[in-house]
Amino acid sequence: MKTVIMNFSGVYPEEDFYRQKAGDYEMVDFTHAEGVNCYCTSEAEQEIKERIRAYGPCGIHFLDSGNYHYLSKFWMEMIDTPFSLLLFDNHTDMQESAFFGLLSCGSWVREAMLSNPLLKSVCIIGPKEADFQRDIPSKQVTWVSAEDLQEGRLQKLREFLEGESCPLYLSVDKDILRGRDAVTNWDQGGMKLDCLLGLIEEAAAARKCIGGDICGENPPESGFCENRELHINSQTNERLKEVMAKVMVNSTNNSNSYQKD
Repeated sequence: MKTVIMNFSGVYPEEDFYRQKAGDYEMVDFTHAEGVNCYCTSEAEQEIKERIRAYGPCGIHFLDSGNYHYLSKFWMEMIDTPFSLLLFDNHTDMQESAFFGLLSCGSWVREAMLSNPLLKSVCIIGPKEADFQRDIPSKQVTWVSAEDLQEGRLQKLREFLEGESCPLYLSVDKDILRGRDAVTNWDQGGMKLDCLLGLIEEAAAARKCIGGDICGENPPESGFCENRELHINSQTNERLKEVMAKVMVNSTNNSNSYQKD
């Protein structure tokens, strides 16, 4: 199963995390797509879905910068069994769409919950408590705030993981990480990469993982192209991919079903 790299901004050819194992990756070029940056038009949505349909939802998908995090919704729509979303992000991505109802990088979680009957629950880790109080409208959502993380309060995550047996879809926006571990085009949190990897492993020990995605690149349009920043993001992408691939393999060993044994 190949890891899919969705190249919208042109940043991935500047990175090298996939080059030594290029045969494990497939890069899909969307650099000429229109109506896709931050917001996604219905025409663009149809085109994107047609081009990724053959890959299916399993495995790992790189989504470019956080401007394209709404792509997670498209991957999740291919899941054919009840599932939960576990999202690591510095933002809730649950705002109401503000631009003629178009799907956006800031509204995709809310839209997925409203439109996908197989998405049974959501846990969001990373945003500030005030953001949750403003954006979260549903009891379906469990949250672990930045303040909770700083104080080591993870009980809500563990209750979420233990409360159901349906599998997880993992989504990571690197803007949850401190600047030493990622360079993004959005404001960032303060989580250490090792902490993030540990939480992914803890989640996968509790529930099977169907698939997952990673976004949070810093696109060329934001005005950066320093080798140091590219190197930081490449290293983090490589480590995230290794851990996510490992937990997904472990989740599917000796099982013909998404469901937890």
